[in-house]
Amino acid sequence: MEVTERTCELSEKLKALSHPCRLRIVQDLLDHDCSVTNIQTALQIPQPSISAHLARLRTAGIIEGHRQGQEIHYEVIDPDTLTLVKALF
Repeated sequence: MEVTERTCELSEKLKALSHPCRLRIVQDLLDHDCSVTNIQTALQIPQPSISAHLARLRTAGIIEGHRQGQEIHYEVIDPDTLTLVKALF
């Protein structure tokens, strides 16, 4: 059995989602876009940790940030992740 490029792509997305905080961030972002401050308030973890998790999700192509005034709001942009997380929850 051959490992395809698509299989590798999905595997990388699953790795990015494998941390409980990142999975929770994505779950919350499915309902509405959020700023780092909103995410930090919801998860009660330090801002540098939130930023690291967001960076991992951005690198995996799962989320994207857009500026709104002084804040950057994040949203889920990956259709595979939308389908997977909706199925899980």
